[in-house]
Amino acid sequence: MNAIEVLAQQQADEILQLETAYANLYHAYERGNRDEMISAYSAAEVIIGLQNRILNETKRILCSKGITPDIRPCPISLIHDDVILRSNIEGCLNVLLAELQSRHFYRSNNTYAQRMLYRPNHTFRQDEVLYESNTRQLKVADLLAVAKYAISVAETIEPSNKLYAQANGAISVLQGIDTILNNKPEDKPTNKMLHLATSFISTVVKSSLRDDDTKRGVTVTAIMIDLAIDFFCKK
Repeated sequence: MNAIEVLAQQQADEILQLETAYANLYHAYERGNRDEMISAYSAAEVIIGLQNRILNETKRILCSKGITPDIRPCPISLIHDDVILRSNIEGCLNVLLAELQSRHFYRSNNTYAQRMLYRPNHTFRQDEVLYESNTRQLKVADLLAVAKYAISVAETIEPSNKLYAQANGAISVLQGIDTILNNKPEDKPTNKMLHLATSFISTVVKSSLRDDDTKRGVTVTAIMIDLAIDFFCKK
């Protein structure tokens, strides 16, 4: 099997596991059989990546019922209160259903992305179109710039998030490498160098600031400068 087929099979197996866990837990919950609920819950709880989500959703359900959740939750087999037991089952069912819905949405919308990422024997070109909508196109040469703008917008919302700052720095490095390797007239080298200068200056300034509002102002200013560069510098 090629890379796409392997990924598709893996996704199908994971969805089958989720569907089986949901069906078994739901039927046990409907029948109200304590042993079946505990067994089905234990099987669903071990699915990778769901444990914390199940715990948080269960706490939310308990709070909505006026029950204060335990700080240190105990194994479900030791829960004897029927209301608390069923609340744990409800929390697990909600998480399983949400995960299934997101998986089905992902599978129905990522076909193009898979083809672009895993297509064998393919070399990306600067002018290759990755996405097209009406008269607008997203090309390979534009991808880093679009990601940069997206992260900058995220930074204005949560300026203290270090992950956004790290991602912004990483993209600046990639843009610098791209400028060095593909510094051709059609790639707008002047624009790229101005964008890099703006990114460097704003990053240095933000690293010295502590106030979120001030950081947000620097980020917004940098975005406006980048937009002005793209508007005024056509080459």
